Amino acid sequence: MLPVVLVIFALQSCNPKTNGYYVVFHAFTQATLVAPVNASVDTLPAGTTTVDLSWASTNKDGDPVLDNVYFGTAPTPPLFKAGNTALKLTVPVLPGLTYYWNVTMIDSHGVMTYGPVWSFTIYDPIVIFTGSYTVLEPVDVPTYTANFTKVSETAISMDNYWDSGWKAVFNMNLTNNTYSMPLTDFGGGYTAIESGTIDQKTGQMKGTYSVFANGADIEDGPHTYNKN
Repeated sequence: MLPVVLVIFALQSCNPKTNGYYVVFHAFTQATLVAPVNASVDTLPAGTTTVDLSWASTNKDGDPVLDNVYFGTAPTPPLFKAGNTALKLTVPVLPGLTYYWNVTMIDSHGVMTYGPVWSFTIYDPIVIFTGSYTVLEPVDVPTYTANFTKVSETAISMDNYWDSGWKAVFNMNLTNNTYSMPLTDFGGGYTAIESGTIDQKTGQMKGTYSVFANGADIEDGPHTYNKN
């Protein structure tokens, strides 16, 4: 009986040479995170709508960088860019959303090295001013409740203005920490106007208002909105 010799090669990527020897090619290392920090909450600079993703990976054979980048709001992100040729990529983002991403590195022989999934959240400063509030209105009633919802990046809507079930929109100046409600027609001859200051840490709003009936000023006073 002839002896059987079994030879096992554990190679990342290999091609046979004509003389019978094998050449080992090295795959890219698994991508490691550079920025943004995993699971971080990041604030966008004023006027920007993008974030720069960056990562690190090396290849002992000096292969040119090639990768597929997966990015989106799903925990298993979809392919965002195939054949990316850098260790970075700029992606579009919106405030208030959590994004997930990962990178697959590809060597010159098509060997893929899969990376872990990372995430980051874009801070939305307007959100602190949404939800249930207790409203102090000492001129008319001691307190009442109202709810605020987000209208845009710089505006919120109230569902119970002046404890009358009126819907009012507050314009929020997050740079100057102020708010304003322009002269608003609530129907039945009633209009009102209001302005004041905001606290981005607590969500509190404090201001003064004027209510008019058929053009006549019928009530002026302070408003304090405390988040519940």
